[in-house]
Amino acid sequence: MAGLRDWTASLGASLGDRVADALAGATLFWPAPASAATELVICGWIDACERAADFEAVISIESPDATPDNGQLRRFRAAHEPAHKVLRFFDIEDPRQWAAPARRHVRAGLAFARRTAGRRLLIHCHAGVSRSTALAYAILVDRHGARADEAALLEEILALRPQACPNRLVVRHADALLGRGGRMVAAVESHPLVRETRRRNFSPPDAASA
Repeated sequence: MAGLRDWTASLGASLGDRVADALAGATLFWPAPASAATELVICGWIDACERAADFEAVISIESPDATPDNGQLRRFRAAHEPAHKVLRFFDIEDPRQWAAPARRHVRAGLAFARRTAGRRLLIHCHAGVSRSTALAYAILVDRHGARADEAALLEEILALRPQACPNRLVVRHADALLGRGGRMVAAVESHPLVRETRRRNFSPPDAASA
């Protein structure tokens, strides 16, 4: 996909962020970019440590117990550094578990991506496979608004990352926030490559429906 590159060789928000997140509506659409100048890059933590400073905006998805040694990216705060949003939740798909992805996390990620539209955006989790690909998928759908083809946009993610296995709970929250009527969920649940990746590496097919 034009403008979407992938580096995955390795497996307290500001007041402004809090206010912006609180004001973000339940439906978060913006027009698709008129050009390919805006880049969305997905990678894992190790690559993010090396490359994140070169971007204009960064979304870090970290586990709540992450440290600078095992998954926590250096924080960017100076005026010349990237705008930086940190979301902290585990890569799990059962909403009953502690630190599962919550709707507020997805809303905050979408709101940040909207605020930084037009900037080169890096989004990473630990491996660049599940949490980050799910949020990247949500951001792409949001960017295309009412014209979004959910299945086609998932194909764009998978064309660059055949090993991508979007976290289904993140996708469920995004589908609801963006008013997609279950189409994002259906695209992920039915895709044969995603299903096979999940069968090999992740949770049983019905874990997210619990």
